[in-house]
Amino acid sequence: MFSDRAAKSGGPDPGPEGQTIHRAETRSPVRGSRFVVSRRSFCRPYAHLYAVRLALMRPVLASSARTTWGSDLDIKKMFELQVGVRCCVIGTMYKHMELRPSILKEISGELSLVPQPVRMRYTDPSDELILEDELQRMKIVGSLDPSDFVTGLVVAVLGVEKEDGKFHVEDICLAGIPPQLTFTVPEHDRFVLLASGLGLGGQVGDATLGLQLLIDTIIGQLGGLGEQRAASQISRVILAGNLLSRDTQSKDILNKAKYLTKKTQAASVEAVKVLDDALFQLCTSVDVDAMPGEFDPANHTLPQQPLHRCMLPHSQPLSTLHLVTNPYEADIDGVRFLGTSGQNIRDIYKYSGMDDWLHILEWTLRTGHMAPTAPDTLGCYPYYSEDPFILKESPHVYFCGNAPSFQSKILHGSEGQRVLLLSVPDFCTTRTACLVCLRDLDCQPIKFSVFADNGDGTEAGAMA
Repeated sequence: MFSDRAAKSGGPDPGPEGQTIHRAETRSPVRGSRFVVSRRSFCRPYAHLYAVRLALMRPVLASSARTTWGSDLDIKKMFELQVGVRCCVIGTMYKHMELRPSILKEISGELSLVPQPVRMRYTDPSDELILEDELQRMKIVGSLDPSDFVTGLVVAVLGVEKEDGKFHVEDICLAGIPPQLTFTVPEHDRFVLLASGLGLGGQVGDATLGLQLLIDTIIGQLGGLGEQRAASQISRVILAGNLLSRDTQSKDILNKAKYLTKKTQAASVEAVKVLDDALFQLCTSVDVDAMPGEFDPANHTLPQQPLHRCMLPHSQPLSTLHLVTNPYEADIDGVRFLGTSGQNIRDIYKYSGMDDWLHILEWTLRTGHMAPTAPDTLGCYPYYSEDPFILKESPHVYFCGNAPSFQSKILHGSEGQRVLLLSVPDFCTTRTACLVCLRDLDCQPIKFSVFADNGDGTEAGAMA
C-alpha cells in the first residue's frame, strides 16, 4: 500500500537506486495559541466556564434552531416560560447519573457501608436530563434518549412546559458543523503521519521493536525504492499522546515510607530516555510534533501544556522537534489539523451510550464543542472569560489519539464543509499508524507486524 501510493504521486523523481532521495518540505505551520495557558490561576470556580460556554454558544444555537424550525421561532429563557405555550429554550445539560462515581460513595465503600463495583461505563436506564441557564433549571423529558447526551452540552430544545413542572421535548437541535476555512490544495502529494500510544516503558516486550520499525520506515531505512520514495513525501509526524506507558505511573510508591523509596528510580525515567532517543532519530530526518497524553509527564488537566524540553537533552536542541499542547491545532500547508490525545472522547464514551469512537468524534463536531464533559468529569483549567474548546471553525482534519482501532471518514457539511474524521489507534497494541495526504485528505493505515524469526527467539518485524 505504501509504495503503491507513492507510485501514483506527482512528486519529484528520486532517480536510480543509490541516488539521494530528498525529503518533501512544507511551510512552517501556523499554530493556534488558544490552548496555551500563560498565566495559571486555580483560585476561580468552574461556574464561570459554564456561564461563558452558554453565553458564547447561545447565538450559534439560536441561529441553528431558526434554520431548523423556522425563522419565526419563539426562543425564551426559562423564567419566561408559560405552561402550555410551545417555544424553544437554550441551555446547558446536566445528566443525573445514579452510577456516576462519587467521593461520598467511595468513603462509604471504605467504611464497608455500601460496596461500589468497578465499572467501565456509568450509564443506566434511570439517568435523567436537566436543562439549566443563567437563572434556573428544569427537568426535560420526551422524545430524547439520555444515553445520547452528556453533562455540559449546550443545546436548543423545542417543546412545552406542562403543569408537572417538566419541559416535554418534541425535538432537539445541536449547534451544527461550524463554517470552514478555504482548503488550499498543494501542488504535489505531501503526507502527515499520525501515531499515538507508543507506550514506552510498558510490559509489552515488543513495543520497542514496533517503534523502531515505524522510525525506520519514516526515515527511509526500511523497504525498497517505493517505500523510500513514499517516506520522502512525509513532511511531518504528529505523535498524539501517551508516549509513555501506563505502567510508568508507579502510584504504589506514594503509599510507601520515604526511607523505602529513597534510592528507587521512577519507572518513567528510563522510558523518557528511550523516548528521547526515538525523537532524536526521527527529528534528524523530519519535523515532529509531540503532544502529551494521559500517562505522560505533563499536567493532567486539559489543555495539557507541552512536555518540558529539559527531559529530552538529545533531541531538544534540534529545530525539527516541536513540543506542542494537547489539544493540538495547526495549519500545515493550508490544511487545518485539530485533535486531542483521546481523553475527551474516552470520557464521553464512559458517560454516554455511544460505543464508536469515530461516531463520538463526529458528534463533538456537530455539537460545536470538543470536550463538553469538562470540567464535570474531565479535568480542565478553570477558564474565566473564554472556553477554548468551543469549535468556531471546522478543521480539515479532526482526529483523536489512543483509539481502540483505526477508523476514518470524510464528513460533508450542509455549507460545503469537508472534514476528515480520524481515530488514530493505540500503536503499542495495534502497531498501526495513519498516513494523511494533504492534497486530497485521503487517509490510509500503515501496520507493522512483529514476530519471532525462525523460531530462535529473536524478534523481527515487517511492514504491511
